[in-house]
Amino acid sequence: MKKMILDLFNRFGYDIVKTGIPYMPKTKKDSSVLVGKYPIVMPGNNLQLGNYKIYPELNSQLGRLAAVMFKKYPGMTVIDVGANVGDTIAVLKSAIDLPVIAVEGDDVCFGFLQKNIQQFQNVSIIKSYLGEKSQSINVNLQHAGWNTTIIPEETGNRQIIFNTLDEIITSGGFAKRQLKLLKVDVEGFDTIVLRGATEVILLHKPVLFFEYNRKNMKVINEDGLSTILSFEKFGYNKIIFFDHKGNLVLATDMQNTEVIIYMHNYISSEKNLLAYYDICIFHKADTETAAAFLSQESKYL
Repeated sequence: MKKMILDLFNRFGYDIVKTGIPYMPKTKKDSSVLVGKYPIVMPGNNLQLGNYKIYPELNSQLGRLAAVMFKKYPGMTVIDVGANVGDTIAVLKSAIDLPVIAVEGDDVCFGFLQKNIQQFQNVSIIKSYLGEKSQSINVNLQHAGWNTTIIPEETGNRQIIFNTLDEIITSGGFAKRQLKLLKVDVEGFDTIVLRGATEVILLHKPVLFFEYNRKNMKVINEDGLSTILSFEKFGYNKIIFFDHKGNLVLATDMQNTEVIIYMHNYISSEKNLLAYYDICIFHKADTETAAAFLSQESKYL
């Protein structure tokens, strides 16, 4: 029977290939998944439930990055923008127990975040959507409640207030902390959020770790490349690209704009084989730490 089915597909130019990814149906029931060392409860429609079960090491490079930075800056704090339900915090805390400032705007995700962080110490949470500047705009929301994607539109059915990271860090009383790692994962708004964090970047020179999802960025007409290239003028000199599963793809100097543009063009193409990049950018003050991190990550290939 199996051969008959395969022959039928082959006749029309198709084949059946085992992907290694089991089918995991969505459910309305809340569920728990182990993220690093910690159980994290998520709504049943959150795709990360399946992702962490299939790829238990997902996002672990961020934890290793925090641990490497902690060796140089033992008093450091991590900023987690797009904290979702707290899974990134679990990844960080599994690697090294350091303070985290977590920012999440979605109502449902923030509710789960509040519950999940009860198992951690030194976590401050802020409910806010972040942007390039403070403003109130009309938007439509996709995947609200688990992977919120914001699409600004004049005819949008919801009005959202955006703040900048600079503003909430100051108003929250966090400006005097040693902010040495800034993680951003906000479904296409990442480079927009970074443009609203200029004061934090200039003052603290944190390692920048952010998602580069061109599919979502195109929907909101966000270029992104110009923002990445602008970090060189702030003293950043090393850029590292990871694929969507956390594997090291390439590292180069920020001055090597040709390579960076090629990487941007590839992930922007409809023919690319990756969902998105995770990008990590180091300031020249942390050149040795960047080298240590790269040496470490090369061992996981």
